[in-house]
Amino acid sequence: MNLFFIFCALLIASALFVVQCNNPVYAVLFLILAFFNASALALLSGHDYLAALLIVLYVGATCTFFLFAIMILNIQIAEVSEKRLKLAPISAIIGIILALQLEAVVGSFENPLTEISSIKKLENGPEQIGLLIDPVTQIYGLGTILYTHYAYLLIIASLILLSAMIGSISLTLSKGTGNLRQQVFQQNIRDFKTTVYKQR
Repeated sequence: MNLFFIFCALLIASALFVVQCNNPVYAVLFLILAFFNASALALLSGHDYLAALLIVLYVGATCTFFLFAIMILNIQIAEVSEKRLKLAPISAIIGIILALQLEAVVGSFENPLTEISSIKKLENGPEQIGLLIDPVTQIYGLGTILYTHYAYLLIIASLILLSAMIGSISLTLSKGTGNLRQQVFQQNIRDFKTTVYKQR
């Protein structure tokens, strides 16, 4: 529990630094730290796949893209203005409302171990509890659901990503009028009689 509270405190502090930091590069670095703390919390709660997904997807892709975009665009450091301070009470109210909603949503979930704890003494001892629980990992369960019940949606999503990749490639390979490029095929099929050449 001590590690849980430590990671929670680091996550809240990192999120506050992301919002209050004037330098956008430092803000992205604190955002990466916040995602690392969130993945650590997911790992402590037993969700290993979610922890790996947070690191690979958000830290490896999104935050890296933000960092390179900020460095390439050369965004200037924002100054603290009075308008930003005036919006602080509204931000605090929205944060309190969001915290209350999260508490209501999290409190609505029941503990999955309550049904097991409510079982009376079994005839053959506690070894039968293992028969009631299916020892399936999260990755195996997610893969089984995706490739059985949602196989068509997975194929549609892959086709959408494929079309996006083909579209981006076709846009980058568009031929410009000002490009100095040698057309070997056009040079080989041209008629010698219509060409302009220098006589010696």
